[in-house]
Amino acid sequence: MKSLMFVAPGQLRFDEVDAPTLVEGTDALVRPLAATTCDLDHHVIADRTPFSGFGPFPLGHECVGTVVEVGPDCTDVTVGDVVGVAWHIACGTCAQCELGHTARCLAHGDAQYGLPVNGAWGGTFDELIRVPYADFNLAKLPAGVDPVHLASIGDNLALGWETVMPTIAGITAPKIAVFGGTGSIGLYVADVAVHCAGARTVYYDDDPVRMKVAEQLGAEVQDIHGKREKDFHLAVDASCDPERLRKALLSVMPEGHVNSVGIYFDEVQLPLLALYQRGVHFHNGKGHARPNMTPTLEAVAAGTLHPELVTSGIYGWNELPDVLTSDRAGHKPIFVLDS
Repeated sequence: MKSLMFVAPGQLRFDEVDAPTLVEGTDALVRPLAATTCDLDHHVIADRTPFSGFGPFPLGHECVGTVVEVGPDCTDVTVGDVVGVAWHIACGTCAQCELGHTARCLAHGDAQYGLPVNGAWGGTFDELIRVPYADFNLAKLPAGVDPVHLASIGDNLALGWETVMPTIAGITAPKIAVFGGTGSIGLYVADVAVHCAGARTVYYDDDPVRMKVAEQLGAEVQDIHGKREKDFHLAVDASCDPERLRKALLSVMPEGHVNSVGIYFDEVQLPLLALYQRGVHFHNGKGHARPNMTPTLEAVAAGTLHPELVTSGIYGWNELPDVLTSDRAGHKPIFVLDS
């Protein structure tokens, strides 16, 4: 089968590799229908991360697909199911998984698709994927919903829900700021904030394309370089930019929350005295995919969320190397694999 390989910064290619097989009775094999980039993938390709020097390795960790084979111990997923695939490997039964911290699985640590970390699991731009603990790590897609625009359900799309909904639970008339910059995550967050949380949502950015999408999603859009309000219940840093992070940290009311979904590979100076004086609750870390995929899918099926507005383009599978190394990839390109 073909696998999209990251070779070096700005260089991608398809390699012919052995197709995965069932290893454990709880495994399933999934053939992607549509796959997309996490915001991190664009940074890897552009040589902005430590991973850029480890090529070649399979790329991609977001996809939806069709189950084509299941192990004898699978009791929930069956051949023919259309599913979303969680981006990381989780057993579903360890102490951390039972707490909902599936990205901290005690059995598999940092293992995931699409990066050379803790095992070789391939990438979601492969033509076939082995999914362990398939009953847990696969989420069936709702009937009647276009699976293409759900390609990000196993990571960035579900992260939009996770970043907002638990934090604002119990708050009347929440007010949320989103500081964009990485690509799609801030837009998924804005969609959840407006339509699921019912929050007054202000989206700060300087990219006209993303700002237009945020406006279509119902957010108030402001130039990130201008004045900003400082009484938000929740501010979301989706920027990977230290200066924007600082603005997010200083934009919340006393005892407010800042959730950062950006990955900072360098040391970042924080205004700790200002945070102490205001009592800011700060969280930064990986998204725990599987617990947040189901409520996100339910919101999409109900017409509450609008992932199709975040999609920046739909392309054929064979276009992957050219699109992702060009200036036309956009913030959320989706690639469709023909049956």
